[in-house]
Amino acid sequence: MANLSAFHHAAFHKLFVLFKKKYYSLGRMRGTVSLRTFNAEEIEEIAGFLAVSPAFLQRKGSIVLAQFEEKLATSAFHDLSLVQLVEAILNEPLTTKEQEQTTKLQSEEQFVCQLRLVLASLPQWLARILEKLPDSRFIWQQQASILPAIQCVAQAIKNRLPAGQFERLPIFAQRTTGNPHAFDAQTLYGRLLLHAAFSLNEGEFPKTSEERSELLATLGIVQDDLWNFVTCQGLRAFEKGQENAVWKAAIQENSVLNMPMRELMKIDFVQPVTGEAVWVVENSGVASTLMDAHPTAPILCTHGQLRMASWRLLDLLAENVEIYYAGDLDPEGLLIAQKISRRYGERVVLWRMDEACYEQGLAEPLADVQLLKLKNIKIAPSLVARMQQEKRAAYQEAWLAWLVDDIRLLMKN
Repeated sequence: MANLSAFHHAAFHKLFVLFKKKYYSLGRMRGTVSLRTFNAEEIEEIAGFLAVSPAFLQRKGSIVLAQFEEKLATSAFHDLSLVQLVEAILNEPLTTKEQEQTTKLQSEEQFVCQLRLVLASLPQWLARILEKLPDSRFIWQQQASILPAIQCVAQAIKNRLPAGQFERLPIFAQRTTGNPHAFDAQTLYGRLLLHAAFSLNEGEFPKTSEERSELLATLGIVQDDLWNFVTCQGLRAFEKGQENAVWKAAIQENSVLNMPMRELMKIDFVQPVTGEAVWVVENSGVASTLMDAHPTAPILCTHGQLRMASWRLLDLLAENVEIYYAGDLDPEGLLIAQKISRRYGERVVLWRMDEACYEQGLAEPLADVQLLKLKNIKIAPSLVARMQQEKRAAYQEAWLAWLVDDIRLLMKN
């Protein structure tokens, strides 16, 4: 091979970078490149190889790749193609867009085949990844190296505790990976665990640390077992066959309990002090009023969207216990009711979530984003239709007296 030192000038390196781009886009050394960004010295160097005057090349302002290749074929470097010359000077192999796409497709097909094997026991997670939605982008961006991490997370999920049992996040991480920080939020493994949990559940991808904690709880993984609590009264709790003394004392004193997930993890099952129903509300003001009126009634307050502790307490109720849920008549309130209904089925009674109460409490207009949420609500179709027509919300405080009376009548019966 001829000595290529003649092409080691910066002008040729700059020119060959442009040739490389043309080759990538066209798939061959064809087309024209502009010389607008080349200075006089660089023009002179290139003109010398082409055997034209610098002034001529300056006026022309461009180089046709085919003509450059023809000149190369009649030079001392005739044994090299233009592709070989550019590769030698840039010290890298050239590739075309078509080749890159083919390679990418082949790599992706191989990645998908491997994913199907690794996630055979988690088809929902596999399906979510294959949809290539924005929440999965980080996985596809790292497909060349991420498979071992996915395999580790899948195995960890497989080895989680049985349904109904909970384990703190660092303990779960230590037991399944040997590293207590493996699933911390900022790590790749932590992101994958969250994505897997999201894929196995319904709803939106978590945006806050609290939402992340709630999602991990669906896998029996507890991130915060103190601040995550539910408020309740009128309930008996049993632990290892014995009535829990704290809950028993609260009943005796007509006291309300703020029960954290930490304590609920110890409980085996819960039952109302009287009857076979519990009354569930999400608004703390409404709950407090109901508790004032009925200090012995089994009442539960979720404080907004149900968090891990609320779900845990409802899960602990015996299967014969009815769940009366009352919420605001807005998209958010109906979505909470829908989640509870889907989880507990026919045991759930939508308490005063009807058109009569809606008429009673019509309030401010719903925002456009709230109206869009109504499309995702499958319960109470006549009420949803009315809300879409009125485009207004209604709040529980407007029919609070009816809620108080309902509990009185139901407890009396």
